[in-house]
Amino acid sequence: MVKYTFATLDQWTKKTEKRIDAVLKDATQSVVAVAQQTKAKGGRMPVDTGNLRNSLQSSVAGGAMGEGKESYIMVAGNMKGGDLATFTWTAEYAAAVNNGNRGRLGAHFVEGAVDQWPAIVRACIAKAKARVG
Repeated sequence: MVKYTFATLDQWTKKTEKRIDAVLKDATQSVVAVAQQTKAKGGRMPVDTGNLRNSLQSSVAGGAMGEGKESYIMVAGNMKGGDLATFTWTAEYAAAVNNGNRGRLGAHFVEGAVDQWPAIVRACIAKAKARVG
């Protein structure tokens, strides 16, 4: 059994916060990558010109912002536990493609990624544990 004393509590807390931050960054990057995955590569996002993927705007409240298909990497990489991040596809037709419109079925690339969040987090926790040993 591991014993913790008040002398080591701060050290333990800092290590725990670092691990939480690492899982948050990894899981956030992973879930947005799933949403951005093209149909041609097994994902749900249809790509014709690439405009929809490139319209991604990523931001974390009070901090990093970016635009473009890989903007989420930098934004998620700057996150810490408790941060609020936003990832938005701003192409005029993004909502119609995701949700469906005029009798066309939606691709549901956002929901498809969000549905995987619990499994993504579990996988990221397992990776973090493996790094620690």
